[in-house]
Amino acid sequence: MAGDPLSEELYEARAQTYAAFGNGTIAAHAQRLLPPGGRVLDVGCASGGLLALLRERAGHLAGLELSATAASAAAGVGDEIVHGALQDPQLPFEPDSFDLIVLADVLEHLADPAAGLRRGAGWCRPGGAILVSVPNVAHWQARLTLLRGRWPQHDSGTFDASHLRWFTRDALRALLVDAGLRDVEVHAIVPALRNHLGAPRLSDRVEPAWQALGRRLPGLLGYQVIGIARRP
Repeated sequence: MAGDPLSEELYEARAQTYAAFGNGTIAAHAQRLLPPGGRVLDVGCASGGLLALLRERAGHLAGLELSATAASAAAGVGDEIVHGALQDPQLPFEPDSFDLIVLADVLEHLADPAAGLRRGAGWCRPGGAILVSVPNVAHWQARLTLLRGRWPQHDSGTFDASHLRWFTRDALRALLVDAGLRDVEVHAIVPALRNHLGAPRLSDRVEPAWQALGRRLPGLLGYQVIGIARRP
């Protein structure tokens, strides 16, 4: 994540939490959006997990990562890994040089997510894709927490203490539109029911119905929101 500095232990805890929600979905979208032989930049690339999944499809794998340990690991995967933050004034990426920009679980850590999105989008070639994910503060568990009058400070998740901004589906859509991007799509990631129930067999049997309900109520049941857009 390209946000504020973290201890390595806390970084790993957050990375594991976010991996549990949506990395497979994000990877599937990235595979679809990246043209064969295309150039991808993963902002907040962690140890390069997504880049590794894109290796066979991509012509050039680039990443930006704040954690020195994670950036070192990603260097064994990617072609161009930069240790730094999205806000750093001097970064080596050229404008209009990537086919896909990924900002997964990054924007909520920025004081000015609109500026961060515009900067990342500027590295994308015209017609290229921007793939973004953020936690959904309107998820039912977050709503229940707020209904109880609480705003906890956790090490990871929706109430991660390092979050500076919070998003709903509509808020993410507005952010993408206001950045001047086109063909905006917003999707929700609905966690598997086994994450909520202690009975795996029961949850597996009703999982299709649960996911169908999630498609009808994405703002309520979606734990994360994924935004996809194109640079004009």
